[in-house]
Amino acid sequence: MKKSALFFLCLSLAAALCGQKRALTFEDLFTVSRLSSPAVSPDGRWLAFAVRTPDIEANTFHSELYAVDLQGRTLTKLTDGKGNSSAPAFLPSGMLTFVSSRDGDPQVCALDPARPADIRALTAVPGGVGGFVWAADGKRLAFARDIDPRAGTFAEALALEKAAAAEKATGKLLTGLMFRVWDSWRDGKRSHVFLHAPGGEEYEDLTPGDFDTPPLDLGGAQDFAFSADGAWFAYVRNTDPVVATSTNNDVFLRSLRDGGEKNVSADNRGADANPVFSPRGRYLAYLSMRRPGFEADKKDIILYDLRSGARRNLTAAFANTIASFEFAADERAIYFVASEGVYEPVFKLTLASGKVEKIVPAVNASALRLVPGGRELVFLAQNVALPHELFKVDLRSRRLTQLTRFNHERLKDVEMNRAETFRFAGAKGEPVEGFLVKPPFFDPAAKYPLVFLVHGGPQSAWTDDFHYRWNHSLFAAPGYVVAAINFHGSPGYGQPFTDSISGDWGGAPFVDLVKGQQYLVENFPFIDAGRIVAAGASYGGFMINWMAGHMDEFKYPFRCLVSHDGIFDSRSMYYSTEELWFEEWEHGGVPWQSALYEKWNPANFVEKFKVPMLVVHSERDYRVPVCQGLMLFTALQRRGVESRMLYFPDENHFVQKPQNARLWWRTVFSWFAEHVK
Repeated sequence: MKKSALFFLCLSLAAALCGQKRALTFEDLFTVSRLSSPAVSPDGRWLAFAVRTPDIEANTFHSELYAVDLQGRTLTKLTDGKGNSSAPAFLPSGMLTFVSSRDGDPQVCALDPARPADIRALTAVPGGVGGFVWAADGKRLAFARDIDPRAGTFAEALALEKAAAAEKATGKLLTGLMFRVWDSWRDGKRSHVFLHAPGGEEYEDLTPGDFDTPPLDLGGAQDFAFSADGAWFAYVRNTDPVVATSTNNDVFLRSLRDGGEKNVSADNRGADANPVFSPRGRYLAYLSMRRPGFEADKKDIILYDLRSGARRNLTAAFANTIASFEFAADERAIYFVASEGVYEPVFKLTLASGKVEKIVPAVNASALRLVPGGRELVFLAQNVALPHELFKVDLRSRRLTQLTRFNHERLKDVEMNRAETFRFAGAKGEPVEGFLVKPPFFDPAAKYPLVFLVHGGPQSAWTDDFHYRWNHSLFAAPGYVVAAINFHGSPGYGQPFTDSISGDWGGAPFVDLVKGQQYLVENFPFIDAGRIVAAGASYGGFMINWMAGHMDEFKYPFRCLVSHDGIFDSRSMYYSTEELWFEEWEHGGVPWQSALYEKWNPANFVEKFKVPMLVVHSERDYRVPVCQGLMLFTALQRRGVESRMLYFPDENHFVQKPQNARLWWRTVFSWFAEHVK
C-alpha cells in the first residue's frame, strides 16, 4: 500500500472511533459556498449577499444572490440560476439591483425581494458593465468599462473595438509600460467610468483621458462614488507618466453641477484610494499611504471636509494599517477593520475626540455595513475552521449574533482544529508571532510531521482565516501539524515591523524562520524533528528558494520543499515583472545601481541546493513571470537535485480553476507523503 493511501486509511479509522467525524477533503474545501458583498436594505430588514460556489467537475464557478433577515431566521434565494449574479445594491425604493450575465454580457438587473422571480434587465450596455454605483437620485448609475482612450465618445469607443476585433494580425506593438497587468494584456485600453441613465442611450465619460479609473493596482474596495446629496462624484486615478514605477494614486472630486474637478490628495505622492462619502454629505474620507513607491505603507483614514476643504489624518496615532471603514449614520464616528496580529478586529473611531476602541476583538472581519438607524453593524467573519459567514454586532451592548450558517451542513461532520498562537524571540531579539493548526483527531502522545508554511507579500501575514488556496485545515488533514510564522515584514505588529523587510529579504525574515523552526520542534513534543517539509508562494516561494541555498542554517533538516510562483533570479525578475515600483522599493533602486538584487538572489546559491523540491508556476503569472519557475527547475535538474515541476498554462499567480486546484493539492500531498514516509 502506498504511504499516502496509508495516511488516509489511518484517518478513516480514527474518524470511525471519533463519532463518525472525518478529516477535511479537497472536495469539502472547494465546494464550500463563498459569501461576499453584503448589502443592507433601506428599511433595515434584509441583508442581501452573493454566494459563489465551485462546480469541480464542470471546472467552473457559479454565483447567486441570497438574502437573510437581520434576525438570522429566514434565508431566501433571490436569483434563479440563469447566468452569474453578483454585486447586490439596494435602491432607496427597496428594489435590489445587481450585475447579471443571464442574457450574455454582464448587465445591471433588478428584482423585488418580496417577489424575486420577476427579474428584469435595467441596462443594455454594449459589451456589458464592470463595477457600478448608483447616483443619489436612483435614476442614474456609474459603471466602469475598458475602452480605447483615443475615443471621444462611447460610440467611437465601440467602433474602435469593432475595428480591432476584425484585425487578422496578432502582433502587439508596445509603446510603454505597463503593457500587461497581473494576468491580462492591456492592448492600449484604459478603464473609464461612465454616467448612464438606464433605458437611455447617452453615456457621459466621467473620467476622460489616457488614465485608468479604477486604477490598475493598489485600489480600494470601491474607487468611485457619489455623494448622498448628488453634488459630487469621487474617483481614483494615477496620472503619473509611467504608472509601472508609481504608486501615486490620487482621489479626485468632480462637481456634478458644473463639471469642475480637483485632486484632493495632490500633495501626497503615496497611494490614495477607497473614497467614501459620509451619509449626510459633509465629509469625504479615503485611505492613504504616505510614502511614494511603497505599496505596503501604513494606510490611514484621511477626512476631507467638503465645506471647508480642510483635511486631517484620523489614524496617525493608530499603530496598524486600516483595511476598510464605514461612517456612522450621524457622521460622528467611523467604524473600521485593521490588522492586529493574526486577526482583523472591528474598531470604532470617534471623530471629535480621536478615541479608538475595539468593539469586536479576536475576529477576522471584512465588508462592514451599517444597518439603517445606526445601532447595528454587519460584517463577514471567518477563521481556520469556519468559512466566511455573516455576523451582526449591536453597537450598544456589543452582543454578537451569527446571521448565516451557510456551510454548516456541508462541514458539520468535518473535524477541524482552531489556530493556536505562539511567540518566540526572533531576529534582533524582537518577539515574533506564529500559529499552528493541529491535525484532526490529534493525539498529544503521538509524533506528527510538520508542514512549515511561508507567506507571500512579502508585507502580508498569516491570519486566522479559511483560505481557499493555502488552507491550513486542509494542509493538516492528512495528519500534519501546520505552522505559520509572521516574520519581520508582516503587518499587524506596527509599521516599523512591516518596514523591516524592505532591503533585507534574506536577512531578518530568514532568521525568524530559522529560529521559529527550532522553537517549534523544541517546544511542541508532538512534532517529529525528522519529518519536516516546507512550502511557500510568491515571496514565500522566494524564501523557499533562499532556504534551499542556506539549509545549513537550520538546526533540523527539511525532507522536501515546495516553491510556488517564487522568485529565483532577482535581476531577471525586475526586467520581466509589470510592477516596477515594488522591485525598486524593496531592493533600493534599479538593478544597475543597487547591489541588493544580487545580495538577495537565490540563483547565486544554486551550488548549495540539495533538498528535494517541487516547483509550481503558471504561464499567465505576470507578477512573478513563469521564467522564474522554469529557471529554478532547470537549476535543480542540472544540479541533480530530486525535483519536479507542476506547470499550468491557464492560471495566473494563483491556481483557481477547480480541476487545476485539485491537481495542485494532489501533487503537493503526494510530494509530502513521499518524503515524510
